[in-house]
Amino acid sequence: MVLPYTDAIQRLVDSLAARIRHSVAVDDERGSLVVCSRHYGDEDRLRIDVVLSRRLPAPVAEYVNSFGIATSATPRSIPANPSFGLKERRCYPIRDHGRLLGYLWLIGAHAERFDDVVGDCVGQLSARLRERSLRVTEEERRRRALVTGLLHGGEGSARAAADLVGQGLVDAEDEAVVIAAAAATDPEEVAAVIADATRRGGDEPPARALPAAVGERGVALVVGRQGVERAAAWWAEELRRGMRRRPADGGVHVGLSNAGRLDEAPELLRQAVLAAFAAAELPELAPVVSWRDTGVYGPLMLAAMTSPELAVPPQIARLSAGARTDSLARTAEVFLDAAGDTATASGQLTIHRTTLYYRLAQVENKTGWDLKNGRDRLTLHLGLKMRRLLDSGIPALLRGEDARRGGS
Repeated sequence: MVLPYTDAIQRLVDSLAARIRHSVAVDDERGSLVVCSRHYGDEDRLRIDVVLSRRLPAPVAEYVNSFGIATSATPRSIPANPSFGLKERRCYPIRDHGRLLGYLWLIGAHAERFDDVVGDCVGQLSARLRERSLRVTEEERRRRALVTGLLHGGEGSARAAADLVGQGLVDAEDEAVVIAAAAATDPEEVAAVIADATRRGGDEPPARALPAAVGERGVALVVGRQGVERAAAWWAEELRRGMRRRPADGGVHVGLSNAGRLDEAPELLRQAVLAAFAAAELPELAPVVSWRDTGVYGPLMLAAMTSPELAVPPQIARLSAGARTDSLARTAEVFLDAAGDTATASGQLTIHRTTLYYRLAQVENKTGWDLKNGRDRLTLHLGLKMRRLLDSGIPALLRGEDARRGGS
């Protein structure tokens, strides 16, 4: 559907192109094509490719951005680059009170002779692109609200699914996978990374990623008829790389659900959230973990949610008694995470190996378990991980979602 603000932009562009007898294109601030006039024989291979794909390839975007167009308030000329199929062109940044809204492009040498007439058009386009930006932002807000409603469950979930189908964003027969970033990831940043990855394209499978938020956590619903799990894995990896600067420890942990139907979305969200928790808290797992790859931890995490008194042995509580709680529990967990390697564990704890041996003896005394016994070590290790789960914000999040579904 062509929206009214796009019609107005198209009319302005067509009028300018007819006046100067050159093809004109307008991109948004992210480099995605908004509208393009008819061609006057000045098009190059890049323009044709962009018209077909509606987006600028990442290497080309890097090349044109190297000429400072994103920060410039005046037109810039971009030299030809035959390796990209790019002729010389003139870029006119479109701004509103300093805020970048997009770019107008002319192809060909000496396009600066059109600066005055193009400048008049740029002023008019600024108002139209500002309107477009507001409308796009509002549409995105409504779309995210629908995805969030779908993931919450209950009657609201069914209504959200119907609206998503009605708006053509999802097909009723689509498969779905939920991606959940680790706790306290900015949903806006998650959405921006997904939008950027989608715009750049690449080898992602034919599926769509719809970002949303659950509490303070950024999530995305990946939907399509085929290749959905592969597509979700691609977006999840893009998300991990794109948000590497958050947090300070050098990476973002991401969880993915299994593939399922739209009406299973709330349960898929649970899987993705727990998978993200496992990725963050279990060193032996990768930074991006699917629910299927959580292995034995998946069922244990579900058990911890439903029957915590069974999932966490009472001996674990003894490590939480007295003043040495953090020391003994953490010592045991780091030691077990290091597969019993005392050199690695003492280094991570920044203590002498003799101190490590003393603390491990205290762990054995308090729990009654023998750390040389494989089954005792496994029980202790799993118990500590489950206690970490129960002490996190995950149970409250999932209980809240269950309560919301029950009250719908």
